[in-house]
Amino acid sequence: MEFLKRLDEFRSKEKSLVWEGTFQDYLSIIKEKPYVTQLAHARIYNMIKEAGYEETERGKTYKFFSKEIFGLDGPLEKLVEEYFHPAARRLDVRKRILLLMGPVSGGKSTLVSMLKRGLEQFSWADKGAIYGIKGCPMHEEPLHLIPKELRAEFEKEYGVYIEGELCPSCRMRLETEYHGRLKTSR
Repeated sequence: MEFLKRLDEFRSKEKSLVWEGTFQDYLSIIKEKPYVTQLAHARIYNMIKEAGYEETERGKTYKFFSKEIFGLDGPLEKLVEEYFHPAARRLDVRKRILLLMGPVSGGKSTLVSMLKRGLEQFSWADKGAIYGIKGCPMHEEPLHLIPKELRAEFEKEYGVYIEGELCPSCRMRLETEYHGRLKTSR
């Protein structure tokens, strides 16, 4: 019976994370919490950083990786500091493909699995919350609704940079189904 209670708690927590509102409601959230609009690289970097790190004489040991990956502190520090951190700051490194190479059983798949699971868990936290256009198959960022011509003005007012375009599915739904108005959800 203890498991059924735990399952109910899990479902309740899951339901409490669901949010639905108008675009105007979403803009109010952004005013209060601009970090909800972070791009993928920033989200991953912040997730790793949030778990903490230890300074050693050899460099940083990121606690995010410490439960499953051992002996790769140097390469992991390099990955975080030379790839994810600059990419999170929207530098050119983010346009590169991250290619993991190494011997069999070197931790490549484990690393990818950890990042995937970590992002799933991080998205349940306030700092990792992800909002998207309701019904979008790509879970599209609602700010893509803002036309390119108005994005500089939006960045001045909200302090948030918008990258990306509205997907064809949402563009069509915006015109036909919602007549210019879309709902957003978390």
